[in-house]
This record gives sequence, structure tokens and C-alpha cells, in this order.
Amino acid sequence: MHPELIIGAEGWEHAAWNESFYPDDLPPEWRLSYYANEFSLLLVPFEVWRTGDDERFRGWREDVAGGFRFVLDVTGMALEDGRSLQQLQRCQSALGDRLAGGVSWSAASPSDCARLRGWLGDGRFLASAARRPDLPLTVRVAADGTTLCALIPSEAAADLKWLRSVLESLSAGRAETKRLLLFFTGTPPRTQTMQEAGLLWQLLAGMRR
Repeated sequence: MHPELIIGAEGWEHAAWNESFYPDDLPPEWRLSYYANEFSLLLVPFEVWRTGDDERFRGWREDVAGGFRFVLDVTGMALEDGRSLQQLQRCQSALGDRLAGGVSWSAASPSDCARLRGWLGDGRFLASAARRPDLPLTVRVAADGTTLCALIPSEAAADLKWLRSVLESLSAGRAETKRLLLFFTGTPPRTQTMQEAGLLWQLLAGMRR
């Protein structure tokens, strides 16, 4: 069975998007809503949610529609850091069902994963780094049960042959994968490449029928 694909970017406040993605006259406070009209998933960098407050977190929730989902990057988060844990809990409480889970692009121990899942709350995944020798070293992968997350450099993905090869590997790599969350990174992430990835995925799904 071909996994469900959901595509998003790492962050949404990219200066270069002011020229290539966001309209010139768009107020800064409307950028998240504009992004959410184009994509339904967002990876929130650690330094962004780590320095937020309740008002900002509630604003994020109010700026997106019901089908939109946030994922928090918890890579390298120290569980002994009480402030980070408090921030994680505050963010989780404010975002509610808009929060899909968290991802660590570095390996986390089973005990740390269990603790972080507890802080994220029931029904949310905590994906931890997974080894994938079939993928380029520039592609980072993390998994949790039926959810697979991948972080892809959009500059490399502009090569559609390269991107197709990566997508083929991701679709065939884990039999238990039901949902693939594909995050694009870059300065800034290329929104055109993100859209092309969705079209390629549909093509691959059609070929597998």
C-alpha cells in the first residue's frame, strides 16, 4: 500500500520568501495563514518554539484551519532542561489537536522517547532518527510506528531525477509506514520543489496500482 504523503517546510519565516512566495503587501502576521493555505504541514524549529509564549502559540493555532498540523523539532533537546520541558507542555496545550507530534533527527534512547511522548500527549508521535543506507546522506529520516518523517534539502531536490529516486526509496523502505511526512529545508525551502514532490508522489502511486 502506498503511504499517505503530507508535505511541509521547516519554518515559515524565511526572509527570501518575502520576494518569492509571500505577496509584497502581505502583513508579517498573516504569513502563517498564507503558508497554511498552500500547505497543510509545518516543522517548527526547536529555537522557534523554545522561545515562544502562550500568546504566540495560541496565535499559531488560530492562524490555521482544522486540517493543518504542526510538528515540533526536538532534536538535541535535553530532558534535564526544565524550561524546555515546560515550553513543550505549553506549546502542546495551546496547539491542541493541531499538534501532530515531534521529531528528533538524532537518535534518542527508548526511555527518552517514552518520556517525550508522555510530554507530547496521547495520540501524538515522537519520531526518532532511523538508519536508511538506501538514501543519500543529505536526507535525514526519523520513524515512529506507522509514521515516517524525512527532511530533504530542497536545493538537491530541484533535480527531479534525484527527488524521484528519494521518493521511491521512501515509499518502499518500511512496510509498516502508513504516513510519510516530508519536510523541505533550505534558505529558503523551494516551494516549487515542494509542489513538484506532491505531483511525483501521485505519479508513483499511480504506477504502483
